[in-house]
Amino acid sequence: MRYSPEALMAFVETVSCGSFSAAARRLRKSQSTISTAIAHLEADLGFSLFDRSSRQPVLTEEGKRVLSYVQAILSASDRLDEVALTLSGETEARLTFVLSDTLHPSSLEELMAQFDRQFPHTEFECLIGENDDVIDLLQKRARPDRPD
Repeated sequence: MRYSPEALMAFVETVSCGSFSAAARRLRKSQSTISTAIAHLEADLGFSLFDRSSRQPVLTEEGKRVLSYVQAILSASDRLDEVALTLSGETEARLTFVLSDTLHPSSLEELMAQFDRQFPHTEFECLIGENDDVIDLLQKRARPDRPD
């Protein structure tokens, strides 16, 4: 990759947070590290991402145009990390949880769709049970060879 992942993250976080110092706090870096990473990214790209003439950095038109591409690169990198972990056997490929039969969350469908978008290679299993049965249901799923 021609562009440093750290610089790409610094760019996206600066846009999200509205300042270099806030992005630095979120990424647990120094403000100068964030500023330098973005300056190097700007040099690699050949244009400024931010107008620094005011108190807060303002995204330039060029910065606005590349933001979605940078976000897509970071998202693809996250998906690659997830696939690599799954293929190396270092992570569970399944997430099981149990909801109480008395709970009817209205946002569950959106939550499941968001999970699927973020972790497309992880199987998502939702079980419904009475409060007293929750532990038993999960243990049976974790150890299917175990008798009742």
